[in-house]
Amino acid sequence: MKQIQKKFSIIIIFSILATLLIPLNVLADGMMINPDLYSDRWDYGDQTNQQTFINYEDGLEEMILSIGIEKANKGAVWLFPVPANPDKVIIDIMTEFPELRGEEIIKKAKSNLFFTRKDLWLTQIYTFPFVMRGLYTLSTGKGEGITSPMGLEMGLEVETDVIVHEHLEKEGITTEIITAKTAQALYDYLKNKELKIDKGSIPVLDSYIGKEFTFIISWVSGEFPLTNEQRGVFVTFPTEKIYYPLLLTSVYGSKVIPITIRVIGYVSPKIFKDIKNYTEVKYYFDEYIPLYKYTEEGIKPISNFFGESVEIKGGYGMRKMENVKYTKIEINAPSKMFTDDLWISSRTPLKANYASFLFNHPLLNWIILLIICSILSGIFAGLTVFKESRNKKGIKKYGLLGLSNVLSIIGLIIATIFAKTKDIKKEDEELFKELEVKGYSTWRIQTRDLRKFAFVPVFSIYFLIVSWVLIEILKLGLF
Repeated sequence: MKQIQKKFSIIIIFSILATLLIPLNVLADGMMINPDLYSDRWDYGDQTNQQTFINYEDGLEEMILSIGIEKANKGAVWLFPVPANPDKVIIDIMTEFPELRGEEIIKKAKSNLFFTRKDLWLTQIYTFPFVMRGLYTLSTGKGEGITSPMGLEMGLEVETDVIVHEHLEKEGITTEIITAKTAQALYDYLKNKELKIDKGSIPVLDSYIGKEFTFIISWVSGEFPLTNEQRGVFVTFPTEKIYYPLLLTSVYGSKVIPITIRVIGYVSPKIFKDIKNYTEVKYYFDEYIPLYKYTEEGIKPISNFFGESVEIKGGYGMRKMENVKYTKIEINAPSKMFTDDLWISSRTPLKANYASFLFNHPLLNWIILLIICSILSGIFAGLTVFKESRNKKGIKKYGLLGLSNVLSIIGLIIATIFAKTKDIKKEDEELFKELEVKGYSTWRIQTRDLRKFAFVPVFSIYFLIVSWVLIEILKLGLF
């Protein structure tokens, strides 16, 4: 008897160790780190292109429009409206762009589900060589840049039908906050400054005249201290919803001008019909962004831009931003399709919340699915093999028996061996009572049931099917 108990203990310990070893690739931080089968996991911005970064907190929008200096000739002008009174608009120019890295949460959530299914299948032990095949496809990642405000100079200039509320010259860029009574007056104002602006934009400018819109104008006005650098026009203004101007770009007709907008946090852009087929919205997360290369003075504008949406921790030389979330909106439409401006709700979409949960809790998802799949497979296998179990009592019994699969299929085999799958015959009930009275344990005494040999393989087949189906159902929420 002692030898049987000793062997039984060894089998149990082996089952537990096998189970603990299986989910290591879900953790992605232990002995084994899984590759991500879904490529393009990193969000990357080319710094010679125009990019936009937005942060929105407490009804105040901060927007950074970056400018590729190496492609900007003297006289080139950037003009865009903002939905606010000029006295509530703040402008600045930036030159430094810290890296903003992010892993796309929807693609990573799909990857996590992919590996969760593989890990579930590994609990069946015999599936190991099939599951491990083809798991080592690697992905790469790159970073992107962003910066924040650095200071302000102020001025005032008045011309006919055009009011200059603020004038800033910095880092070779001149930026003004202006309002105009007519679109023609605004066009003449820019033309008199020898700035290049398409005359066809006048009808579009009329869409903003007479409304609560202010124009921000920036142009290259001098020599740059450094070559091949970006400059960023930083604008702060109050607004009920996040705003990005698109309508002015429509003057370029059929030309496709790629637009990339990054908004801190997970937001819900209201994509209008004309650009819906040309727009892609993605959500990103980064556990931390190193800030070691920035001085005490350089950290402040970065912190001001991100506000309370991220945390900056660590001492000098060790600083980092933690838990950075952002939304990336890419629009690649013919310019004439920009029939409206883009408005964005700060509300986090359900899809992003769902993907974020799958992204951040792969081990928890694995445990929950392992329990559910084991119980369901136990019920289905019990109903298939043991016909007398097709009742509430039988469903409960074999659901609990299937739960032993959390210790891998070895745990299920052991539990099945000791499970009573046949009821005691009435003629034997008196015999069992007599044995109990005499002090004998009857729980290990049971009738032979050859159907147990069929239960385990039937369970395993159901487990593979159920886990596959559940993962596919969970993936539907990511499309």
